[in-house]
Amino acid sequence: MNFDFTVNLVWWILASCGLVSFIEHQVHQQLMHKQNFLSKRDKGFEHIFKSHAIVHHGHYSQTFSDEPVAPGEDKEIRLNVHKAPIKTLPFTILIALISWQWAIVFVVTVCVHHWVWNKIHLEMHKPEGKEFSTWSPYLFLARHHYLHHVHPNKNFNVVFPFADYILGTNAVATPSERLDMHRLGLLPMKTTEVFCLQRAIAKDETRKF
Repeated sequence: MNFDFTVNLVWWILASCGLVSFIEHQVHQQLMHKQNFLSKRDKGFEHIFKSHAIVHHGHYSQTFSDEPVAPGEDKEIRLNVHKAPIKTLPFTILIALISWQWAIVFVVTVCVHHWVWNKIHLEMHKPEGKEFSTWSPYLFLARHHYLHHVHPNKNFNVVFPFADYILGTNAVATPSERLDMHRLGLLPMKTTEVFCLQRAIAKDETRKF
């Protein structure tokens, strides 16, 4: 593997991750959270909207996680990895006009994205204590997604939280939300930090009265 190819490979991977982040963001925001032209006229897009915005968010509006489920009963939490290359085919064709090697990297990135989504999204909502559940990157993504369920118009990224920061849709946790994330095991904190948060929350509640 020569130096030029290595540099190109790094660029293709980074560019693919960035593009997938924006695709993930827009699909989540425009198709899964909004009734639009497509969802009003096509049953497939209507199902995408209802299963996510109504069923998934309706179920997890009061609690972020609950009991694990048997394989096959987690359809509203998972993505279809096998359909990933088909769903992103228009992007692949355009990229292939620039570089067929980049197109291959992009397809692999999309498939890896879907696979990772399934692993972490299921662990977030149906925790089984997977080995990666204590890793810092996972906890960061879990907190990011927790805030999406608190603020459905924010934090649309699940795997690559890049577009949220570029497009200004990233949510900042309040003291009470930080305390709840700590309770869920998503935000490790020292006892003194917990105490300070509790005091801040108590002061806010006092001001309301």
